[in-house]
Amino acid sequence: MKKLFFIAILSTLCFAQGDAYLRITDYGTGVMRLAVPDFVPRFDNFGAEWDSVMLELSNVLRADLRFSPFLDVIDSSLYPQKGVTDPKDLDPFGWTALNAHAVVLTQFDTDGRRVSLKVGIYSANNRSRIMRRDYQASAVQARRLVHRISDDIHKALTGEDGVAQTQIAFVSTRIGGIKDIWVCDYDGYAPRRITDSRSIALTPNWSPSGDKITYTSYKNDSPDLYMFDIYKERETMVANHEGPNLTSVWSPDGRYICYSRIADNNSELFLKDVRTGDETRLTYTPHAIETSPTFSPTGREIAFTSDRSGSPQIYIMDMMGTYCRRLTYEGRYNDTPDWSPRGDKICYTSRTDHGFQIAIIDVAYGDPIYLTSVGSNRSPRWSPDGYHIVFSSNRTGTYHLYTMNWDGSDVRRITRAGANTEPAWSRRYKWSFD
Repeated sequence: MKKLFFIAILSTLCFAQGDAYLRITDYGTGVMRLAVPDFVPRFDNFGAEWDSVMLELSNVLRADLRFSPFLDVIDSSLYPQKGVTDPKDLDPFGWTALNAHAVVLTQFDTDGRRVSLKVGIYSANNRSRIMRRDYQASAVQARRLVHRISDDIHKALTGEDGVAQTQIAFVSTRIGGIKDIWVCDYDGYAPRRITDSRSIALTPNWSPSGDKITYTSYKNDSPDLYMFDIYKERETMVANHEGPNLTSVWSPDGRYICYSRIADNNSELFLKDVRTGDETRLTYTPHAIETSPTFSPTGREIAFTSDRSGSPQIYIMDMMGTYCRRLTYEGRYNDTPDWSPRGDKICYTSRTDHGFQIAIIDVAYGDPIYLTSVGSNRSPRWSPDGYHIVFSSNRTGTYHLYTMNWDGSDVRRITRAGANTEPAWSRRYKWSFD
């Protein structure tokens, strides 16, 4: 696998008045070594079942933080101390011998219905406080509460928002072999079905607010475009023009949906105003197929797939359909582009001599760099922080969802049941725990 190297404008480990934090800009390469001991009970009368809960939640927190390319969570078997709750009891010599920069101390309490967590981050070299907060939630929300804690820790240590409070929509055949839209947490946990029409559903995409998903469904025997409101659990029709209505994507401000449909006996791109329903045709290319649009983070440009040159390639135009330019030249088949939230790169599927692989290319210049090489890999989508990519791969024989860092490292499988394809990563949430 060819690795991807980015230039760090500034990536330094800083110690200000004893506080340890990582300052990151652009695609930095600095890493902070972090110790995350098991949660410590406030009282010892919770029972054995809560001991297992505490251990599970401790592992969730470590996994969340380890997911960050900027945090190195030290193996807990190496920790010189256990059961510490007071930062005054931390042994700076023992922790710095592990090259730890910071230690996370967490105290757990519950009344059986709700859980509370006291979380503190302390500098390993002098025990000074970096962050200290209290959290509460119902016991059934404990895992999501830990995701919130993880994102807060990530923000305190790196200045960057984490992605533990995100979700992934995807197509799965796990029930009855029918392609339905599903949603899971970023790590594959808590999968739940969105569509149940006993028909084919394809190409989910999130609204910027994260409360709606658009997708194509054949529930009425034709590929029409629908929108599902997650909170209201209500489905509405978006477009049912004659012929396929496919590959919808939302503008960053949530005002428009760009999708492909038939016009003049040809697949073209249209821009639909969500509030008024008005549509604007963006492409006019007889005998060519336009599909798979993706907005730039500013909303001023759209990348898409077109075979106007004879084979599917990635193009970029402004949001009114003008000033179009070709982006990809290497590869006989390039499709499903997705624009990085950071604005500088696009990932896409490329057919090579080794099958379909995930590639990434700079929007302004440069050659593509291939991030995968094993199996057939398709439909890459960026995480909202621009540091991770989710994609589908059949490297184990069946298509499943995987995540990886922007450079192709740290590949993780996140689905197990059925065949799973066409992922879409949501924006960040702020879960409510009232």
